[in-house]
Amino acid sequence: YDITVSTTNYLGQLDTNLNLAWSNKVDTSNFDKTPLWEFVGLEDARLVKWNDKTYMCGVRRDTTTNGEGRMEMSEIKITDRKVVEISRFRIPAPGKNDSYCEKNWMPILDMPYHFLKWCNPVEVVKVDPIAKTCETIHLGTQRYFDWDLRGGGQVIPFENGYLTLTHETDLYTSEAGRKDATYRHRFVLWSKDWIPIRRSEKFSFMDAKIEFACGLAEYKDNILITFGFQDNAAFVLSCPKNVVKDYMNA
Repeated sequence: YDITVSTTNYLGQLDTNLNLAWSNKVDTSNFDKTPLWEFVGLEDARLVKWNDKTYMCGVRRDTTTNGEGRMEMSEIKITDRKVVEISRFRIPAPGKNDSYCEKNWMPILDMPYHFLKWCNPVEVVKVDPIAKTCETIHLGTQRYFDWDLRGGGQVIPFENGYLTLTHETDLYTSEAGRKDATYRHRFVLWSKDWIPIRRSEKFSFMDAKIEFACGLAEYKDNILITFGFQDNAAFVLSCPKNVVKDYMNA
């Protein structure tokens, strides 16, 4: 029987009213190989455009027999509503590259090939897809929060700083004795030198156990958030920028 958990990526376009104009499955056949682990595919892909190239950035864990996770950059080409993966780069972890799983890095929209890797303390890394390298360019020493902040959508310029939407995982044991979790979210506004200056309380979109946001964008006077619900449906939320600003406490 099949015990794999597989992810299939689709790309779509919204019209100005945020209705879905079209969508299509991403053709990954140029680079697909027989998976070696039970989690298959590119998970939690964030869409980003750097230097006129469009990438999906997510974690892949099916290339080794022990499920080692690494962030990957998949360049895609969109023509006539068809989406084709044209290159794939598996990003090494900075330093010794000996960690087990790297995931939830947040691409920084106005800094090509830079990711916010960790939030508490802060670590920013720079990737070179040509030289196939990754290096830490900013490493904080202070923990500003008493909880872990994990990556969500893109890091976007906002209010003379950077806005992120992170998630927090509350682990517990289910009635069946299995590990389970509830996901909740939080806005954090960072200064340009990566010091948190405002944050919101944690919140839920639809009060589900499993929610995950991997898209954040500014559109007109709104903040757009794309999020998944219970791993079986996707939504886009439009929220006025002033509401987001007022929701964050100093």
